[in-house]
Amino acid sequence: MFRFKKSIPVGYDLQGYIYFASRLYRHLPPARKKQILNLCTQAGGEYYQALFEFVTTDAGAAAVCAKHFLSQSTLERIVKRYYVAFAQEL
Repeated sequence: MFRFKKSIPVGYDLQGYIYFASRLYRHLPPARKKQILNLCTQAGGEYYQALFEFVTTDAGAAAVCAKHFLSQSTLERIVKRYYVAFAQEL
């Protein structure tokens, strides 16, 4: 479910666009899929797989953190970087 994150310096409409574009990953053309994966790699670093899972599926933060052995604050930090980087790519 989309929720506006005040801690991310991206406006409401743009956050919504990023959220839904990411969640529609499996329906996107290959070039757009590559773009999202590249953004996850850049923003997530060694945790890019956790970030990718979090932004492209309905997996919750707690489950992603437990599965990928990272803290919730780390996930929040890389999600913020992802949203900012995505917004700059538009």
